[in-house]
Amino acid sequence: MKRAKEIKSTITETHEVKDRNSYYMPRILVFFMVLVLLSCQRPSGHKSQATSTSDTTKTAMTRDAQEISCDQFLSAIVKSSNAVALKHFSDTLVKVRLEYLTAEIARIKLFVINDISEDLANKKLTENAVGWLEFHRQTKRLTDITNDPNKPLVLQYDTTLLQKHDLYKLCNAETAIAKPGTGYEQRDVMQEADIRFNGKLKRFFTMAEFEKIFGKPDSIQLLKDETPCVTIFGTEAPDDKYLYKDGSCFETSKDSVAVAEFRFQSGNFITYKGIRIDANTTMNDIKQLFPTAVSGRLGMDKEGKLWVIKLKEDYEGVSDGHIKLFFKNGKVAFMHWWLPC
Repeated sequence: MKRAKEIKSTITETHEVKDRNSYYMPRILVFFMVLVLLSCQRPSGHKSQATSTSDTTKTAMTRDAQEISCDQFLSAIVKSSNAVALKHFSDTLVKVRLEYLTAEIARIKLFVINDISEDLANKKLTENAVGWLEFHRQTKRLTDITNDPNKPLVLQYDTTLLQKHDLYKLCNAETAIAKPGTGYEQRDVMQEADIRFNGKLKRFFTMAEFEKIFGKPDSIQLLKDETPCVTIFGTEAPDDKYLYKDGSCFETSKDSVAVAEFRFQSGNFITYKGIRIDANTTMNDIKQLFPTAVSGRLGMDKEGKLWVIKLKEDYEGVSDGHIKLFFKNGKVAFMHWWLPC
């Protein structure tokens, strides 16, 4: 009997354990399934968040790249450097502009804006060059050629800026690339459209405008008596004349007048792109505008030993002539339009 009771008790306990297991097992399974689902969802959630963050950053970077211009990017590079112009002018005053590109070099102009207004109602601003830099594409060097293009000064600048933008990709979209082989020639051009004689007249004007600005001529000569090998108007008319005033020479054809040779004396001057050039303008001043032309200046035996620089009339090389700018005692003396016979 005792043995039978023990067996019955064991069977009863076994059934109780099975009952408890049947009660808890579904709940344990549900718990583990929840854990599995959560563990599967977390990586998916993190991945989505990372993708969203990446997309946001990428969008922000794209927006920044679109918002900065070529000149703004160059300005950041220049103003992080030790360019000579920044020693003489505040970096808030110095403006930066890409002059043009070659395949290997970006040429950069530094300038300041001056207010030369005499009448507050008519504001007049002029642009004055204060420096020239070159960025070398392959080496990433930034050089200052303001004082001597043949002896460039290697500058220090924040090179980490180049990690944010590709200068050539950014600037190619905004600036025409110079033709191969042009080198410094772009800065040896003085277009007549940028010149104003006594701040008023272009190279070609009327007789009435001549008298208004310069007054009556000091003397007059017929072209046929001077027998020039080439003339400006090319009419060869018998009444075409040369007008002489304060040492300057003007050619006429009927009522039209053109400057042949202009003397910086008796207060006469020109403005070039708004910059005044007169008898007090030094060769170093002109070097800021035409550094290569001044560096390659020629000695000429004309009215004594004078320095002269040659400037092209256009960028395309259409004209066969050029402008000669003469210096005496280190200052501008006169300019002359030269044409081949």
